[in-house]
Amino acid sequence: YIKVSPGLLTTLVEQWRPETHTFHMSFGECTITLQDVGMLVGLPVDDEPLLTRASGNILGLAYDLLGVVPPQSEIKGHRVRLSWLETNFNDIANDIIDLDRLLRYARAYILHFLGGLLVPDRSSCFVSLRWLAFLRDFQTTKTYAWGVAVLGCLYHNLCTCTDYKMPSCGGFTLLLQLWTWKQFPTIVSSPLPPIPPGSPIALREFKCLHFYFRWSNIATKISMSDDIKFYRKFFDYMTRKFVRSCIWGLVVPSLSLCICECHQPDRVMRKFGYQQPIPHPLMTPGNVHALTLRGKPKDDWATILSPALEHWGNRYAYHFAPTPPQVGLLGPNLEYMRWYRRK
Repeated sequence: YIKVSPGLLTTLVEQWRPETHTFHMSFGECTITLQDVGMLVGLPVDDEPLLTRASGNILGLAYDLLGVVPPQSEIKGHRVRLSWLETNFNDIANDIIDLDRLLRYARAYILHFLGGLLVPDRSSCFVSLRWLAFLRDFQTTKTYAWGVAVLGCLYHNLCTCTDYKMPSCGGFTLLLQLWTWKQFPTIVSSPLPPIPPGSPIALREFKCLHFYFRWSNIATKISMSDDIKFYRKFFDYMTRKFVRSCIWGLVVPSLSLCICECHQPDRVMRKFGYQQPIPHPLMTPGNVHALTLRGKPKDDWATILSPALEHWGNRYAYHFAPTPPQVGLLGPNLEYMRWYRRK
């Protein structure tokens, strides 16, 4: 268990700029990108976007996929209390052989994981039942760009929290803290733990993560496969999804249900080893932070956000133009720094 530091989160929100989706530091702009999401937590960032479709009968969707309809006392709009999911899906017998029942428990677990960690709202008490639409078929579930949705949700919550009236911040704030520790290691009071070999970056660098302990406890019981087809498929997947790092340099919208927040790595090119030029004009639409699911159960957001969806479909055409490598620190009289200080 890792406690998110309220002081650290508040300080980062103070440095956040909604119009650029970057932190404005004294040394220039920096931000959390799709690269960080993919490398730190391993979520897919180059697949189908998660945009909610028209679904007027949310309770019917819950009955179809969870086998039970939450009572009205546990529902707020299209959201259900996380405590209700815990109460009704917490205890599962080891001898259950009914596949449909097992799938319902799996969906409830994933739904709770989404609302409790990956895309929590500001209350941390509710999760949207609309996520169930993406959990109907698990073969399809793994084809979605969950990392993009998580980043878009985090961007959106950081933007709304720049309003001083907001009492708390939603989104995957733990990811933001891990990113901060990675980018600014001296901010951690104690040295980072040793890196266990063969584990994802987030698990390697932050050994106290709960899921790391769960994994390490069973690691010695896992037998390696001798199936050559398995290894061929594995390395083919690595080539297509992980080695192809160009996705991290794409200037694209991050889509999540009705959220559309812009991923703009062209403003933090030093992160990728390039010199930082004066950025292009902002691509964030003026009304993007006012989008909400509230009172719109029948809206088809894939239609409403069709320009952003088309942008994502052509995402490889929107890679930032590489510049010469950045060597050493930025001088105060460089063109970018003079522009940045004027802003």
